[in-house]
Amino acid sequence: MNFKAELLQKIENRQAKVAVIGMGYVGLPLMVAFAEAGFSVVGVDVDRQKVEKLNRGESYIEDVTDEALRPLIQKGLIQASADYTAVREVDAISICVPTPLRKTKDPDISYIINAADNIAAQDGKGKLIILESTTYPGTTEEVILPRLAENGYEVGRDFFLAFSPERIDPGRTDYNVWTTPKVIGGMTADCLEISLALYGTIVEQPVPVSSPAAAEMVKLLENTFRAVNIGR
Repeated sequence: MNFKAELLQKIENRQAKVAVIGMGYVGLPLMVAFAEAGFSVVGVDVDRQKVEKLNRGESYIEDVTDEALRPLIQKGLIQASADYTAVREVDAISICVPTPLRKTKDPDISYIINAADNIAAQDGKGKLIILESTTYPGTTEEVILPRLAENGYEVGRDFFLAFSPERIDPGRTDYNVWTTPKVIGGMTADCLEISLALYGTIVEQPVPVSSPAAAEMVKLLENTFRAVNIGR
């Protein structure tokens, strides 16, 4: 089966089902953007209170209003679950879990590892998986890829993998999901092509780079730049 062609067609026809893992200040606006673009979206979060609120059409973050959320819930374009079995039948998965800094100032990637393990357990074959969580260069290739390829699947053929760092600035109205340029690095050329096709439906300016590691470094440099300027 040609998974690439199938995914591209589903994205173009808005028939692709999208999952977002982690429904916080990054994941929830992303869910809304995909749903407004016409995709069916399921959110997965371990916080059952968030799941219950979302399924009632109640937003818990500033950047998404109840008025924007409820029609999408009522139309069945957005639903939420605390169970990873919800990702079994989707076509694309965005991982937006937190990576808090440890005391040693390195990111805690245990949430990323847990997400990757759960995706693999539900079978990632034929899917596009995009990591958005802020992390160190090499995470996508060294941590996510081996877990998804454990069963013999080949990246770029049996599944597709990319890194696209979140750039949400909570509370900003001039820069939102659509207007904020989106850096994307794919593990292969086909991974990049499919990722650009998907995010091109919700982002005005997707910015392709050479690899996931390059995209991870972009995010690291951006955060460093902001920290230095805020601290001046």
